[in-house]
Amino acid sequence: MNEKQLANWLEVNHHKFVFYSYAGGTGGEFICTYLTEHCDEHCDFYNKDALKYATPYLKKPDLYDPYNTKVTNRYNFVDPLLYSALSHGFRTGEDLVQDVTEVNIEADTFKELAKSIIAYIKREGYSSLDTDLLNAFAKQDKKYLIRLHRILPYMKLFDKSKIYVVKADRFYQYTSLLVETKSLLAPVYTYNDKVNLLRISHRYYKNEKPLEEHMSYLEPILDNENVPLYEYTVQVIMNPETFSIDVSSLTIWTLQKMLWQFIAYRHLADKYRTDINEMVSYLETYHSEWVKDFNINLVKFEDVFLGTWANEEFGISKEDFYNTMIRWDQRNMLYLKRLGIPKPPRTIKRLNQELYSDDS
Repeated sequence: MNEKQLANWLEVNHHKFVFYSYAGGTGGEFICTYLTEHCDEHCDFYNKDALKYATPYLKKPDLYDPYNTKVTNRYNFVDPLLYSALSHGFRTGEDLVQDVTEVNIEADTFKELAKSIIAYIKREGYSSLDTDLLNAFAKQDKKYLIRLHRILPYMKLFDKSKIYVVKADRFYQYTSLLVETKSLLAPVYTYNDKVNLLRISHRYYKNEKPLEEHMSYLEPILDNENVPLYEYTVQVIMNPETFSIDVSSLTIWTLQKMLWQFIAYRHLADKYRTDINEMVSYLETYHSEWVKDFNINLVKFEDVFLGTWANEEFGISKEDFYNTMIRWDQRNMLYLKRLGIPKPPRTIKRLNQELYSDDS
């Protein structure tokens, strides 16, 4: 589809979209995956149907398990319809890692939105969206679930869509610990996995130093499968200027210990982000007009975890959803334990203290 055709498609079909905007660490991609796989006929999502199309997006080799889910308990919710353009706020993978924010996210018309989507997919290396899939979606009435972390200006165009905004509330410190340990302290242990991570990152970041030089720096831990190599470590090695760290002055042991302490301890501090109440009422305080104009539904993470929200909105078994979330968080605790992260103090609200009983 060209820009004009895509704009028309968006305008005609925008009422079919359901947006799930969530705080990092609250299991958003896991929850979206569960919803699309377990909804019955009265809340059936088109996401499952879209997976049947052999789009270029679905052919990416690292699409289905980019985060090593068995280790990190971090999930990836794919978007074969729009290639994650809306989910990522038009920022490519490289933009997200580099925290590039100057990408244009303004869109007052569907034509402007279509232009942003097309620009995004081309920057990601795709020539176009899958026209057959878009046309098939237009001919049916199922909803399509989009996950994202932020409410962006273009969403005012989706005035007939359902937009859920999930707040971490009193669990913010705990979920913040989860999101950063899963994304930044994601570990690899074997020699092959460490070298592969280094090689992919070297190519991805277009690092100018020879790969062999980086391997030499990591040599003390490469063969030791009891010592992990963190994702964050590789990011720093490949982008020392971005992090203002003189890597050459640190051994790999010192660098890893420093990064581990930075991620772990700042979230375990009792006074970390004491302005949490500000986060709870962020939308109502700073963007009160959005709640009305964007058709936003504010949801407490507690209601999501307990299964109340899924039951009321989609008719999913409250008990089944609740038990699924318990198992999800038990895996979180096992992951933190494997990383050597101390159990959060009782002053930090944990899910297995407040929402279910588990001494792990």
